[in-house]
Amino acid sequence: LLWSRQEVDMQPLARRRQTAGRWRTRFVVMIQVALCLPSLLTSFEKASIRRDRGEGLLGGPMDWFSSNEDTDYPPADYETFKRPAKPGKRVNVLTYVRLDHLYEISEDSSTIHFHLTVRLKWNDTRLRFTPIAHGPDSRFRIVKADSIWHPSLRVLKDVTHHEPLETAKVSCHGEVTYTAHYDSRVWAEIDFSHYPFDSHKFVLDISSYRYSADRVLLNMTNFDPQAVNLEALSGPMWRVVAFNQKSVPNKRTVYLDNDSVVEMSLYVKRRVTNPLVVMIFPMGLLGILSTTPLFISIEKFSDRATIGATGCFTILLFHHVVNEYFPKLGYLTWLHHYTIFTNVYIFGAFFAIMALQVIHRAHGGSNELGWRERGDSTYKPNEKKSRTSALKAEGETPMLYPAGEATRLKDSPRTAKKSKGWGFSCLCLSGYGAEDVPYAQCLNDRMAAGFVIGYICINIFMFAIEFENWYEDSPMTSHLWVAR
Repeated sequence: LLWSRQEVDMQPLARRRQTAGRWRTRFVVMIQVALCLPSLLTSFEKASIRRDRGEGLLGGPMDWFSSNEDTDYPPADYETFKRPAKPGKRVNVLTYVRLDHLYEISEDSSTIHFHLTVRLKWNDTRLRFTPIAHGPDSRFRIVKADSIWHPSLRVLKDVTHHEPLETAKVSCHGEVTYTAHYDSRVWAEIDFSHYPFDSHKFVLDISSYRYSADRVLLNMTNFDPQAVNLEALSGPMWRVVAFNQKSVPNKRTVYLDNDSVVEMSLYVKRRVTNPLVVMIFPMGLLGILSTTPLFISIEKFSDRATIGATGCFTILLFHHVVNEYFPKLGYLTWLHHYTIFTNVYIFGAFFAIMALQVIHRAHGGSNELGWRERGDSTYKPNEKKSRTSALKAEGETPMLYPAGEATRLKDSPRTAKKSKGWGFSCLCLSGYGAEDVPYAQCLNDRMAAGFVIGYICINIFMFAIEFENWYEDSPMTSHLWVAR
C-alpha cells in the first residue's frame, strides 16, 4: 500500500484526472447498455414473432393488425361453439362471395380450379367492448378466426381440402366481419363432346357443414352481376361468359338435408383460337391438297400418286405431332369426328386415284410410263394427244368406252362437239378435246366433282351444328345466361 501510494504521489495531477475520467466514462456506458438491454431483447422477440407470421418487418398494413390484436380478447368465458343467438332462433349471416380468378379446367381429372373470397357479417353481443383510445382504429379489434364463433364454411366437392386463409375483425358494437380466401379444386361433371367449341355451366356451392338452415341462414347481399369484370376472371384457355350467385336455403347437400347454401353459377367458353389454328385449319388444307390429284390428267399417274401418297403420310405424321392437344377422354369429341372424316376423305381420294388408274389401263388407256416403255421419245405430257388419234392413224376403230357405254353416250358432250347441253367436260383440266376423252378420264372428272362438293357440304354441316352454341355464348347474349 505504501508503495502504491508513493507511485500515485509521483504521478502528475493532470494524468490522474485523465485516468479517473476514463473510468467514469466506461462506468456510465456500461450502465446505459444495461438499461437498454431489456428493450433490445423485447424488440428482437417481436421481430421474430412477426417473421414467423409472415408479416413485413418494414411496416405496412400487417403492423396495424399486429398492434391492434389483443391477446386478452375475446373474454375467457367466451364459448366458440355456442351460436350468438337465442335458442330456437337462427343466426342471420350476410354473405358476399367474389370469384377472383379461374385458373384451370382439367379434362383429365374433370375438375375446375379457382380462387374465391368470402366475406361474412353477423352480430355477436358477447364480443362487445369499450374503446379505450380515441380514433377510428380503437373501435375495432383483430382476433383469430378460430378464437370466436363463425359458420365454418366449406366449398362442396372440393378435392384438395385446403384450409382457407381466415381473418376476423370485431367492432365495439359486436359486429363481426369475417373474411376467408379459398383456393379450391372442385370436381364437376364436364361434357367435352363439343370440344373445342364447348361451353359449360358449373354450379359451385358454399355451405356451413356444422349448422343447418334452421340455425344459420346465409343471405346474399351487395351482389351485382353486371359489375363483375368477366375478363379479369378469365384464364388463358377459358373465357367467362357470365357469373351469378344466389342464396338457396334448405338445399340437400353431402353434409345436411336442409343446408343453407350460396349457389354460384359460372358459365365459361373455351378460347378456340389455338385449336382452330393448330389442328382444324391444317387438317382442312390437307383435305384440299388430297383432292388436287383428281384435277390432273389421268395419264400423269406418277404425279397423281405422289401427291396422294404425300397427303396420306402427312396426315398421319400431323396426328402424331398434335396428339397432345387432344383431350384424354373415353368418348369421341367433335374434333375426333372431324379427324376421322379428314382421314377417310384423304385416304378415299388416294384409293380413288389408284382405282381410276386400274380402270384406265383396263380400257386400253396409257400414261407416260407406257410411252416410255414403248420407246416413244415424241411423247410430251402437255401435248393434246390421245389413244384415239393413235388408233385412227393405224386404221383401227377406237374404243374409248365399253361396248354398252358407246350407245348410251352417243350424243354426250364427251363424244360429239355438236351435242348440246351441259356436261362435266368443264371440270376436265387435262386439255383433252370433247371428242376423244377416255372413259376413265370422264369418270375421274365426275369423281373430282363429287369429292369437292361432298367435302364442302360435310364441312359446312359439321361447323353449322356448333353455331347455336357459339351464338348463345357470345357477349351479345350473355344476359340470357344470367337470366337462366
